[in-house]
Amino acid sequence: MILDVRDLHHSFGEINAINKLSFSIKHNSIVSILGPSGCGKTTLIRLIAGLEEIQKGQISFEGKLVANEKFNTPPEQRSISYVFQDFALFPHMNVKENISFAASTKVNKKQLIEQVIQLAKVENFLDKYPHALSGGEQQRVALARSIAVQPRLLLLDEPFSDLDTNLKKEIIDDTLHLINSLDSSAIVVTHNAEEAMFLSNVIIVMEKGRIVQIGKPREIYFNPSNVYVASLFGEVNIFKTKILNNKCETPLGILDTKDFKDNQQVNVVVRPEAIKLNVEKSPLTSPNSGVVVDSKFLGNSAMIHMTVNDSNNKKHHIHSKLIGEFLPAPASSVSFSLDLNHVFIFPR
Repeated sequence: MILDVRDLHHSFGEINAINKLSFSIKHNSIVSILGPSGCGKTTLIRLIAGLEEIQKGQISFEGKLVANEKFNTPPEQRSISYVFQDFALFPHMNVKENISFAASTKVNKKQLIEQVIQLAKVENFLDKYPHALSGGEQQRVALARSIAVQPRLLLLDEPFSDLDTNLKKEIIDDTLHLINSLDSSAIVVTHNAEEAMFLSNVIIVMEKGRIVQIGKPREIYFNPSNVYVASLFGEVNIFKTKILNNKCETPLGILDTKDFKDNQQVNVVVRPEAIKLNVEKSPLTSPNSGVVVDSKFLGNSAMIHMTVNDSNNKKHHIHSKLIGEFLPAPASSVSFSLDLNHVFIFPR
């Protein structure tokens, strides 16, 4: 293990930012810490970097204890680089000087700087100062400066949040290739589930200072531990219902269940992409049918807003997402089926 965090607790006054948190990271892995603002992500990596002193718990780095309640190894004595959200470049140094400063203690300094410049794709603006760089260029320089230290662990705090969509995709792709070219591990803090899935081998999902799930991207996507985790991967349809005879009734039909007791209250989560639609020529009276309210074209997919009546004739507003240009007109009648890989039932 390159990093082992045990029973970490950290508070600011009466606010618990980190609460009894434990996990380990293997060598040469990329891990994303996923969660909304205020869940404790940044506090966690600041503790890992040594920028905050531990109140309770301990952190070991490459098998060596680096911090606990009694001592804190200084950041400069940990083989860790931190890419801050605001990049934190030296404003009085140009790009090459920023990178050279980071590599100043390395024996193979000149060769290392040249290699980093090529890897980070910053060769076209080496003489520029930070204020003259675009957000994407600043991001590349911040990454270049961090890897010039040759860290064993790279920490990136919301590194892509201020970039526009097209540039973000390019920078994320280059960042992945850059990290994979190093003999090091990385922790990426993000609130974007798609970024987390693309970049990492493992995702750590946080909520209110706690870890709620750890797993590979596919595991977490198809087996979320609760409504909160399922909702991180995009909007969802949620229905409150209860279990009767190992089944539960929803506006989208009756679902078979297991591991639940009779009369147990549950939340049924249905991703929009679970709902497959067919346009019908005339209104249907069957249970698996609805009426289109609106259709939104999203490029490679379409979002369909529709109403569905439950068994008590109560209307429910539901979203369906389909790949391709499927745009039924308002008031169209549709039938639907469910892909159960995107349907989840959780106790309430």
